Amino acid sequence: FAPSPPVTVQEAGKAANKAASPRNTSGMEGLADTSAGAASSGPSFATTEKVPAIAAKEETLVTVRTPLYTARFTNRGAALESFTLVKFLEAQKNPNSNVEMIHKPLEGDLPLGAEFTGAGGPLGFGTALFVVEGKDLVLSASGKGQITFRYRTPEGLEMIKTFSFSGDSYALKAKLRIVNQGHGPLGGRLSFSWAPGMGPVPVQAGAGSKVKSLSTGRYGYKGAMAFVGGKTRKFPGKKIEGTERFEFLPQWIASMDMYFTVAILPIDGLDGAFVEKNKDGRVEIGLYAQARLDPGREYESNATVYIGPKEMAALKAVDPTLTKTIGLGIFGVIAKPLLDLLNFFNKYVNNYGVSIIFLTILIKIVFIPFSTASHRSMSKMSKLQPRINALRSKYKKDKEKLNQEIMILYRENKVNPAGGCLPILVQIPVFFALYRALLGAIELRHAPFILWITDLSAKDPYYVTPLLMGVTMFLQQKLTPTTGDPRQAKIMMFMPVAFTVLFVNLPSGLVLYWTVNNILTIGHQYFMNRSSRDPVAEALPAEEEGKTKGKGKKGKKKREKEESK
Repeated sequence: FAPSPPVTVQEAGKAANKAASPRNTSGMEGLADTSAGAASSGPSFATTEKVPAIAAKEETLVTVRTPLYTARFTNRGAALESFTLVKFLEAQKNPNSNVEMIHKPLEGDLPLGAEFTGAGGPLGFGTALFVVEGKDLVLSASGKGQITFRYRTPEGLEMIKTFSFSGDSYALKAKLRIVNQGHGPLGGRLSFSWAPGMGPVPVQAGAGSKVKSLSTGRYGYKGAMAFVGGKTRKFPGKKIEGTERFEFLPQWIASMDMYFTVAILPIDGLDGAFVEKNKDGRVEIGLYAQARLDPGREYESNATVYIGPKEMAALKAVDPTLTKTIGLGIFGVIAKPLLDLLNFFNKYVNNYGVSIIFLTILIKIVFIPFSTASHRSMSKMSKLQPRINALRSKYKKDKEKLNQEIMILYRENKVNPAGGCLPILVQIPVFFALYRALLGAIELRHAPFILWITDLSAKDPYYVTPLLMGVTMFLQQKLTPTTGDPRQAKIMMFMPVAFTVLFVNLPSGLVLYWTVNNILTIGHQYFMNRSSRDPVAEALPAEEEGKTKGKGKKGKKKREKEESK
């Protein structure tokens, strides 16, 4: 299409007010109707008579500055051109490398663009030059402001986009209105999207080019996620192919990497969502509505857009379910309070490394009763092992009899064979929850600890903490009561080596937690071993103790005689 010569905002406003009637959705017919003559038929006009167009003469930029971000809008498509986060850097040592949430696509629309599409294709709102109503904004933490963009085609379809901002939030409100000021009914699909600005960024132009992620390495682009009916639906970046549309409206749809996310939350006037991968490999998310408008009628859609870090408090302030983008998994119910505790400690010590140590100590104190019960049970089992080995030798050809005798031995000595495992099982959910929390916590990103550890979200550059973790794990196993099974002993001796290799490239904050936990466990086991004055007597009754203390052939014959009885 070719817009008519631009008119002033004042003239356009008078024309719009004269032509448009008050908002009345009763004049809308066949919403989401894809039958002939409705949305699928595309924009249709009863007459070719033109109405005054609203369009700007040239591209202009509008900037919004808050304590949290700096956003730069362009009137070309009334979209975002740049969105930088004030408190987060791409490079830790470069104070001018604020995280940029938008990487311009090589082709296509910019983020927060909107389009109206019919059977004949899009009307071109994505590249149109909107008239800007508003100016640059500088907001304090308590400040609020808004910017409006307006454009009308020669056929009379007007689009008004209004963005509202709060200085204390990463979320902005988007209001999208379309008004049919033409002379005939029209139908089509209204879409509002976060175009492929976040996520994999092409190294070279063209289809099939290699891609790299917004955040490099293992913490790069993750893909899209939708929250529908109380459940999350994930779309891993590598598995998205083409376009996938939903016939339902999600509570929100998001695109994310490990530490940052963009989420669109529909408020009203929207029917469904879509996830699309472009030919250059980048992902676009968005919402859409089907609409058919009679002359003089309008349609309005509203949404909230969150653009920022995966911080628990910031996400909760917008929608508590947005915390699912952090990726805490099935242990999220436990991991969220642990992250809250971590932030609580950091308020006072202002060092996340020290906060991890305090949190680990607190968890260890809570589970001391369980650890003590497990240690005592394993100690008793260890002292019974010689008797169990004797029974295995005696009944090696009769498995059923062997199991019966072992259970009798446990019962006589008041030993629960599962007593050493159950207390440990209670601690496993907390352990994995904290593991997941520390693995992707943005709080640890670029957070220093001491000396050479300047980023708790990155691996230890000198591998000191992984090696220390391996040593402490080895010492812990040396102090742990054994069952006497040679095969199990070999496996356990190999574990420190395997875990050291596994943890070499994991975040140093996570390795710090594991190392401190090992040290605390060593101290607890040492205390338990010292406090057991007579472990043998504690494990066996006096008469059984006498049997184990027999020496030489007489003692052996006596034990065999007693066992045969």
